[in-house]
Amino acid sequence: MSQIFARRLHVTGLCLRQAKKPVKRGQTLGKQANNVLSSPIRAMVDPPPQLTQTDIDKINANFLSRTKDLEPDLEVKDLAQIRQEFHSRYRARYLNPSKTWFELNWISKEKPIFSKFLINASVEDMGADRNESFDFDVADLMSRPLQVGDLVLIKSHPSELCMCIDIPASTRDPRYTFTTVDGTMIFTTRSMVSIRIPHSLSNVTVDAPLLIQEPKHGFETVGYVKNKASQTFILPVIPRQQITSPISHEISKKAWEALPCILKKMELLHRHLQEGRGPWQVPFFNLVNMAEQLDIQLASASNTGAVYVESLIKSCMSKTATKINSSTLLATFWAIENQQQSHLWGEVHTNRALLSPVSVTVMPLSSQYLYYGRVLQNLKAKNYDAVTRFAQLVDAGKNTVAVEEFPEIIKLLQDYAAGNFHKDATGIFIVSKIFRNIKRFKEEDITRDICHQLLEELDPVQKSLNPLHYNLDLGLPPSSTKANAEEQIYQLAMPVIADDSSERHDFGNMKVYCIDSDMAHEIDDGISIERHENDNYILHVHIADPASFFPESRETTKGINNDILKIALKKSFTTYLPDLVVPMLPQSFCKAADLGKQNQKTKTLSFSVGAKWSRKEGFRLLSNTFQVRLGLVSNFPKVTYETVDSILEQASKSKKGKKLTDVQEDLKSLHAIARELRDYRVKVQHAVLFGDSFNRVQVELSPSQSGVSQQVSFKDQVETPSTVLVSEMMILANTLSGEFFRKNKIPGVFRCYKSLKLGIQAKAEYDLMKMKMQGDKPLSVRDINMMATLLNSSYYSGYPYSHEMIGAPQYLTVTSPLRRFPDMINHLQLHRYLLGLPFCFTKDEVDRLVWQIQSRDAILKAAGRHSNTYWTLKYLKELIERDRNCKFDVMVNSVPQVGFVRCILSDFSSARAILKFKPDEISYPKIGDIVKDCKITKIDALEGLMEMSV
Repeated sequence: MSQIFARRLHVTGLCLRQAKKPVKRGQTLGKQANNVLSSPIRAMVDPPPQLTQTDIDKINANFLSRTKDLEPDLEVKDLAQIRQEFHSRYRARYLNPSKTWFELNWISKEKPIFSKFLINASVEDMGADRNESFDFDVADLMSRPLQVGDLVLIKSHPSELCMCIDIPASTRDPRYTFTTVDGTMIFTTRSMVSIRIPHSLSNVTVDAPLLIQEPKHGFETVGYVKNKASQTFILPVIPRQQITSPISHEISKKAWEALPCILKKMELLHRHLQEGRGPWQVPFFNLVNMAEQLDIQLASASNTGAVYVESLIKSCMSKTATKINSSTLLATFWAIENQQQSHLWGEVHTNRALLSPVSVTVMPLSSQYLYYGRVLQNLKAKNYDAVTRFAQLVDAGKNTVAVEEFPEIIKLLQDYAAGNFHKDATGIFIVSKIFRNIKRFKEEDITRDICHQLLEELDPVQKSLNPLHYNLDLGLPPSSTKANAEEQIYQLAMPVIADDSSERHDFGNMKVYCIDSDMAHEIDDGISIERHENDNYILHVHIADPASFFPESRETTKGINNDILKIALKKSFTTYLPDLVVPMLPQSFCKAADLGKQNQKTKTLSFSVGAKWSRKEGFRLLSNTFQVRLGLVSNFPKVTYETVDSILEQASKSKKGKKLTDVQEDLKSLHAIARELRDYRVKVQHAVLFGDSFNRVQVELSPSQSGVSQQVSFKDQVETPSTVLVSEMMILANTLSGEFFRKNKIPGVFRCYKSLKLGIQAKAEYDLMKMKMQGDKPLSVRDINMMATLLNSSYYSGYPYSHEMIGAPQYLTVTSPLRRFPDMINHLQLHRYLLGLPFCFTKDEVDRLVWQIQSRDAILKAAGRHSNTYWTLKYLKELIERDRNCKFDVMVNSVPQVGFVRCILSDFSSARAILKFKPDEISYPKIGDIVKDCKITKIDALEGLMEMSV
């Protein structure tokens, strides 16, 4: 019987039975067939020669008719049918889309036959650039935003280099499409990009879409779902094999091969870059060049190695990085992430416009790497005996003893709460172990909030402190010996005020309106107007002149040699946080330079331009009359935003024919001109304005009644006539200065903005929003939220790119030298230009300084966002602790993903959350939709995380 059964099995090897069940995604029926053909049944001996094909068919039919009930969901097909169906599916799903794409987008003069090309094509056939060094120009990061063809690292795929193959389709879907080497598609926003490598496909296609909708072919789809399950997208085989995959693969391959060597180089470089007094930021591209050029053998020489490395670092830091090797860039980034766990490096800071790292924090060796290596080892000793003892003291309420006996644990908790642990698995494990040993925290999620809560219980002084101030990337005095030393230098510094009145234009008794709030930390700008016959005016914007306090303003030497200026460059900006202000310059310098001191001659850098108004031509700015002068002003009528608004209101209500005071006349004319300037920017220059709806419910802090903690409140930033007047005059000065620098070839620091590359529908929706701005009605919060998904960020550059958001062909900031170092650089350049001296900075030197400024700008913006979010979420946390049933309305600002969307609380602009839905939810809200009555389910103020549910 067994022989007969074996024979029947052998005969059925000539037939194949196919399942009616759906084929799994990514698996073709041809693959199933191949599995059957390679089974043990096929491996048996060939059928006896005495059996004819007719005999075999009968035996098969007989056997299968008797066994079909054993597997009722299987269908009998012969090999020829399976082969034919496999080829049909392959042609429909893979071959035909590729052929269609090939026929439409092939750009060679002599188009080869598709079938031959499919077999023999190389990357060179498609015209791709196979530069083996894979270098890219850093300037390309500034000259254009993210576009199709760019190579990126995505946060969700940190070890795979991807290529951008599609741009945002609409305001409702601001996601880009990226593809990995193997063709996997990723739909995500630009905020998820951690590295961008500019790469052009201009030699490959002519505006040819790489991402296409999968054609209807009647078979199971192989494409990827973006929004609807019924609509899938594919990247045809030809562009994937010949365009998107080869360069990504080659760069990644070289980066992985170089990584072991780069890791060693980064350790060597860190030893020489680190400063014992505190953390600092090294420009990222300079670091990449160091890694590229460092010779390990020379660096390891016992006698000359240290000198060689120091010389290399000095050389790289003195130059502007222009060409960067893509593979070295990737390997350096991966090496830093690897060594963050050892506290060698801090955060990699990314510019949100360039989508590129601009700097990395260098951690002090002794106080970070060596300190934590020793502390963590001690805490692990004797089965975590110290951790157990600390927990016992906390449980017993002996807080003072716990703090005094275990200062290293207190510092560990402070650093964890401040966000100073980057991928340190050991440190995070010990923090977790500490809380698991404390009875009341055994069941709690270990968060930075919980950590700070424990610190507050152990030391009441911690209640008045923002843990984010101890963040090492921010580098403020609480966490940096270096910052403390610089603060002491600032306290002792006094400006040297030279008498250069003979070189200055004295504006005499001209009224200078310094419009600011009563709480302003410094007053660095004022406005004047001269009225002449026939409705001719001269506008003056007077700016404080702290640059005149420094020898650099009139010496012929290059660069910065003054210690105060060097510290100011490291700060780059005044730090504005809800609970902290750290001036860029010493207070003594700010007071000496401040405007607003009545009857006291004050130095200015004054920007003047003529204007004319006529009934026939309307308002006209006479740009050719623009001039810059070193000035002296002394007449400062006392005005604030509130008083100017009141004066303008009174002037508007004044009866016709009634003579206005000089102040009323000046401010009325200035406001009218400001309105004209704004209308011109919006209607002609296509500037983007949001109005009152943009900066709502900003965080304000005041001491609580007890004086121990901060009282959180919220205030809307409302646009008034006075704020329009001031902002438009400052924009005018900066815009005209940008043109002035460009025309006179003065190296300066420009502020730039490039609009994003958008799909046809997205561009139409974006333009429609801009048209609405030109009307009388301001954009709604919903409009702004939808438009914001398609907005880029601004950046600094030594090249005069346009600022499309403001509507300026060039935009160079000069109006705040007391709180922005880019303005200080531009003032120093203007001083030299006006005095007929060589410039303080060459174009290359400005380009080099830009990266330091860019770095600090990224750090302070992130710190500002985190601080505002921290205080807002802290307020909400206390709110829901008092009322568990508290509900909120939220506005959706992301595409739904796996049962959740991102949203923002309508009444708290700094509160962003993840809104979760039930698994059986049929439809999800879209970007801009309001979801009412949502409850907060989880909140971590320090981490900036909040979860909500309907």
